[in-house]
Amino acid sequence: MNEGIIMLGSNLNPEENITRAKEKINDQYEIIDESTVLITLPRNKKYKNHFYNQAIKILSDEYFDDSVRFFKQIEQELGRTPEGKSNGLIPIDIDFVFWNETAMRDDYEKWDFVKICIDQIKDKPSTSLL
Repeated sequence: MNEGIIMLGSNLNPEENITRAKEKINDQYEIIDESTVLITLPRNKKYKNHFYNQAIKILSDEYFDDSVRFFKQIEQELGRTPEGKSNGLIPIDIDFVFWNETAMRDDYEKWDFVKICIDQIKDKPSTSLL
């Protein structure tokens, strides 16, 4: 069984879109932990709205690349487009930060909100929320 830690982010209907993303993720994976939701200011002039950010920990029997494709599909289903991103509107962003304790991106060290969310769940034992 694989364990992943994912960051969710949204600045367009964020409460609804993060909830909908977690529901879709939970259809295919077991969500075993969640951080609190942090609200952050936009990081550059392109983004207009505050971001809601949350880390979730999942268990998966799929390969990493298959999971990434599934998350990109969810992003599209929830309305993420290249045009929206260029206009600073992100309905949902789903990114793996850790896969089986291996860092998959530099976000963990780069952004304080990512580290805060992930540190809430990273080292906790993997037990089901059910």
